[in-house]
Amino acid sequence: MEQITAKVSSLLNGHTNKLQTLELPPGAPGRPYVISSQDGEVIYIPLSKSATRLVVTGRETDNAFAVVSSGGSQSDPIGFHYHKETHDVFLCLKGSLNVWANEKCRTMTAGDFASVPPNTIHQYQILGAHSEMVGLIVPGGWEEFFRFIGEPYSGPMWPMDDNRNIFEVLIPKLKAAAEKFDMVPLPQHKQFGPQEWQADENRLPGKMEPYFLKNASGPAYEVGGTVVRPLLTTAESDGKISIGSIESSSHYHLHSVFAKEKQCLRFDNVHHAFQVADGSMEFHLDASAPSKLAAGELIYVPKGTAFRFQATSRVSKMYAFASGGGLTEVLCKLGKEHSSTILPEKEKVGKCDVVALERLQPEFGFTIW
Repeated sequence: MEQITAKVSSLLNGHTNKLQTLELPPGAPGRPYVISSQDGEVIYIPLSKSATRLVVTGRETDNAFAVVSSGGSQSDPIGFHYHKETHDVFLCLKGSLNVWANEKCRTMTAGDFASVPPNTIHQYQILGAHSEMVGLIVPGGWEEFFRFIGEPYSGPMWPMDDNRNIFEVLIPKLKAAAEKFDMVPLPQHKQFGPQEWQADENRLPGKMEPYFLKNASGPAYEVGGTVVRPLLTTAESDGKISIGSIESSSHYHLHSVFAKEKQCLRFDNVHHAFQVADGSMEFHLDASAPSKLAAGELIYVPKGTAFRFQATSRVSKMYAFASGGGLTEVLCKLGKEHSSTILPEKEKVGKCDVVALERLQPEFGFTIW
């Protein structure tokens, strides 16, 4: 009876039509949506040679988190600083960037990850002709910093020839922002260059501390042909968020968690955002028509929204962000350890254990629909 009532409620909430693909996040909670590649609220920070794109903000997630994408060209480091309460993460999607965290600096390329919890001295630097990254800000709301110091931008990429005086257009705003937002600038902190990656930067620390994780080198789990790689769990975020990559293939859908026709999962207290990195994915939310997402597109799934997805290309990969353990930690718990850097061969893929999935419902707070 509860499921019937919830489904009727979702119909009344307007989830019967195909999800809208938006250029801007809607600015209110409870509404699922899709943001197309390179869209979002685009903000240009003067002289930065980059564009910051707000794709999920605190307004959509009850301030649980914000998802911020950035693209840019070779530029100087942004300047050392730290946050007293805010947790930053950096996930390189394309090209390369330098990220500093306390005494460490690594040059990150596609798939590399860095976690920068509160009170960590950090900065970043975009490298090359065109690099892309996506980050999670916890709690949401701090993204107002970008609105405060930046300018709306409507061009396709970002300005490369900004010859304005930095002391007139940016420095006064940065000083005002330091007083208004959770940011402590450290202009006298000594600069140093990137160092070699270390052999132990292939694991999660299991507690909230700064760390780097090399692409496809950390723990991985396989369930029904789907491989999940946790990048950050609730153990590394004081229970607040989780991030993971999810890889699969259209060949393996009938083995997956969503193999049963129309079966969905609903997390009543966890918001999710999924950004496709390679290939394509098809999502079904509540009673909405299917939405097919290509590389670069993001779908936001607010708490209480039932969802299912399937890979619709030979190889598909996406990143999952959640305001809690969410789907990433469910798949990790359900799956078996996976030692390869790629998807398993067909003969090694078994079907998802539905009974084991059902048993995880109380622990992770989800319902199978």
